[in-house]
Amino acid sequence: MVPRPRLALALLASALIGAGVLAGAAAAPAATPDAASIRDADTAMIVGWASHDLTTMAAEETAFGTTNDMLSTYVDFVQSPDFPHDYADAAEARGAALMIAWEPWDWNRPADDQPEFAPRLIAAGDYDAHLTEWLTDAAQRTDDAEIIVRFAPEMDDSTRPWSSGTAPGANTPAEYIAMWRHVYDLKQAIAPEVVLLWNPLNFGAGPYPFESYFPGSAYVDALALDGFNWGYTAMTQAGWQSPDDVFGFSSPTGPVPRLKALAGSKPWGFAEVASAPDSPSDFQPGGPGYGAWGSWVYQWPENAPYETTADDWITQEGWSRMLLERARDSGASFVDFFHTVKETDWRLTDTAIGQGVLASGS
Repeated sequence: MVPRPRLALALLASALIGAGVLAGAAAAPAATPDAASIRDADTAMIVGWASHDLTTMAAEETAFGTTNDMLSTYVDFVQSPDFPHDYADAAEARGAALMIAWEPWDWNRPADDQPEFAPRLIAAGDYDAHLTEWLTDAAQRTDDAEIIVRFAPEMDDSTRPWSSGTAPGANTPAEYIAMWRHVYDLKQAIAPEVVLLWNPLNFGAGPYPFESYFPGSAYVDALALDGFNWGYTAMTQAGWQSPDDVFGFSSPTGPVPRLKALAGSKPWGFAEVASAPDSPSDFQPGGPGYGAWGSWVYQWPENAPYETTADDWITQEGWSRMLLERARDSGASFVDFFHTVKETDWRLTDTAIGQGVLASGS
């Protein structure tokens, strides 16, 4: 069994000594009284990651020499309708929190052709039987691990049945709010210890800012943002962005200050975050990330008190360290890395230096 170091992921080491802890590895110990909780203001920031599956995660824990302190998984209403008890078992064994993206749609069908999952129908009670059964199962696991549910996340984007659009008959923020409040009321009646997490995207592609979807503090247990440094992937023309570019930590109008204003005294954090892998050639003369910007990062990389070397700006490893530092300093309760392959290889293990960060100790 791998020891449980008292650092945030043992992973991003000296910058985060005193952050969250991650217990045992594949053969994890039983849950302890100090099991991870985002609602405990006395504990340090929790750090975890979303893996492809539990088997992959256990192998990563062994490779990294630490344990995942916030497991993350996804379920929908059709292809994966049941509460994920296997993930709850794994969280309980590790003394970890469990974060579940609970998505009202069918993964296997086009997102723009599922009107049966419109928020107005969920708000009207059409899915109460399913919601009640799922929440009843969730309630049975809240003594085993903290259950955090990201219901209908990234609502400010434009690609899901619960998103808003501009076409006639499209969902509205008011309908999303009505849906959310209905689900929250059911949650309070059936599974009050479940944490319902309101979770927009940092800069959604939808027509409304994320504040338009906020159901009110009385209907939210915790809040989170999602956001990514897409780098020079085929998915975007944004180019390489620092953690501050992605989340606007230092700007009054940035996503983090805006989310914190809504959060008040409630816990908040990052539910999906990652950087694209770096390619050194991108930042050399002739590369897409060079030019005036790339030259400046190499010659004058200081951005006190955070980025102090070029590697802190333009490597996946440095980006992840800086994100954790900024999150901790901003008062985040948790950070969960999207540690998997999807649009690109978001894993820190894609390079030797990234794996070295995740496997490092204090």
